[in-house]
Amino acid sequence: MIKKISILLFLFPIILSAQYGESIRTARPGQAIGAFTLGKNVFQMQNGYGFTYLRNNNLPTAIHMNKRFGQNTVLRLGLTEHFEISGVVNWSTQTVKIDEARSSIGGISGTQIGARYNFTTNDGLLPTLGLQYRALLKLKSAAFQTNNIGSRFILSTGNKLSDNWSFTTNWILTFDGFQNDPDAAYVFNTSYSISDKWSTFFELFGSFNPMLVNFDTGLGYLVNKDFKLDLSAGYYDYDSSLDYFVDFGLSWRFDWRK
Repeated sequence: MIKKISILLFLFPIILSAQYGESIRTARPGQAIGAFTLGKNVFQMQNGYGFTYLRNNNLPTAIHMNKRFGQNTVLRLGLTEHFEISGVVNWSTQTVKIDEARSSIGGISGTQIGARYNFTTNDGLLPTLGLQYRALLKLKSAAFQTNNIGSRFILSTGNKLSDNWSFTTNWILTFDGFQNDPDAAYVFNTSYSISDKWSTFFELFGSFNPMLVNFDTGLGYLVNKDFKLDLSAGYYDYDSSLDYFVDFGLSWRFDWRK
């Protein structure tokens, strides 16, 4: 087994090609992350601002409002052509109105640190393949505390279907820090380049246990090769609730390769 692993590690530099893209590549908009890494000496910041409206059929009719606002910041740094490190800070506030009474909780809802490695680049039937790991830390506000440090693994594949179409899948395994059993989830993303500046996407995403299917779609606008804006919307459909969300984001990179 050790011999086989050694051979694979020897062959990877041969089959890999450079990760650097002439234009910024982000995990926004949408749920899916790509299989590529940034490339060496590239730093990238991705910021998202989302509004979610929650409707739960099991809640009392006296609840007139149940909404959440969240802010997400992802920092990424390429250390080699195929390896990057990253950190995440999430902040959110949730407001519930019952008759005339209003209550809110808010604060840092999540922090993560991790890395991503790219193994292959799409070549015929061979997809672009990447693996990301992040530790879900306990550095968060009291209202969002977990019992333990969690973990999330994401295996990402990517295929270029044509000059304009691409298809990405994510296979996700999450240990959330509350329970021992992991949550298994998926994302199927198809993206289309409308022009040099505009792009759009459609996604199905959800979990396997229970089996849930959710949807979102949106637009991305490339201001220049290092700065991108995006807008998306969708819904989470659960047994007793239907959550609608709208998300706006902006991403930029600092390129030290020049």
